[in-house]
Amino acid sequence: MKKFLLSLLVLCCALAGKAQATTDVPKAVLQHGDQVSVFQGSGAFYYAMAAAVDGDVITLSDGNFTPAQINKSVSIYGAGYVKNAETGTAQSCLNGNVFIGVQGDTLCNVHLEGLYINGILYAGYVDNNSTKVPLKNLTVEKCRMPNYIQMGSYNENLTLKQCVLNSNLFRGLSKNTLITNCLLYGAINGFTEEFEILIDHTLCTSYNWSGNNGQGITWTNCIFTGSGGYIAGWYSIMKNCLKLSRDANTNTGTVYENIYTVGAVSEIFADGENANFSANRTWELKNPDVWVGTDGTPVGPSGGMGWSTVPRTPVIKSLELNVEGSQLRINYEAEAR
Repeated sequence: MKKFLLSLLVLCCALAGKAQATTDVPKAVLQHGDQVSVFQGSGAFYYAMAAAVDGDVITLSDGNFTPAQINKSVSIYGAGYVKNAETGTAQSCLNGNVFIGVQGDTLCNVHLEGLYINGILYAGYVDNNSTKVPLKNLTVEKCRMPNYIQMGSYNENLTLKQCVLNSNLFRGLSKNTLITNCLLYGAINGFTEEFEILIDHTLCTSYNWSGNNGQGITWTNCIFTGSGGYIAGWYSIMKNCLKLSRDANTNTGTVYENIYTVGAVSEIFADGENANFSANRTWELKNPDVWVGTDGTPVGPSGGMGWSTVPRTPVIKSLELNVEGSQLRINYEAEAR
């Protein structure tokens, strides 16, 4: 609770300073126990990351930030990946490639949330020479990545949830990987039966799941809206998924259980006639009581944990500043999302 209140206080100060400025200045708040540091400008995240130690929390305002190599066990929270007045989200953009890992050691417990990563995300790679390093317990939540994710070797316990991936997810030795409630507009490439990947309650619009024939992937409660071809690679498993009826091809060893079919994408969603992303979409289904997943909720992103673009950063409902001598008094009302 103390850490949460400190974050609220720093965010209030940041918002107050921003409101009084003539131009918006990106800010990064570094929280280490009870100590709080604020960095400003496009390099704010870079300097916050340099000053951080394992266990610290970095909170970013909206704006564009120079990326930094993430080589410490930190949690990074942004203002969101899409501007939406209804939900109160803005956009915190890491404007370039992001490398996660530390050479010569295993990096554990990194959390990214509410970010627009406008570059390639290298998970388990630490430099531009693609040096591979072990990575454990990486969570990427409510982030949007217009470019691909390149996974390094020896990734373990990787979780992607409520994310938008506009490009591909490429191979790596991935043990216990979960992709849930995401929008996959690219392909899953290069995974074999050695890997352990579960893709659940996810919208999949590409049919290029062909890298090493897509072996080792289990698909549950997903929606496939591609333009034809194989919807799963060899020896993959599909349970309670919805697909287009014209895509009836199967691959060697693929297991299908309780597959729903429709004639066109326009028959699927109650909030739209296509599968295109927009800030206000909820991905609700036209027949949620018919297309039911293995967990009893509707298939696709609206089921399971549901769909949300809102990161878990506090929302400032009201803010009042009063100067009393040398003291700055801040009265505010805030709530957690």
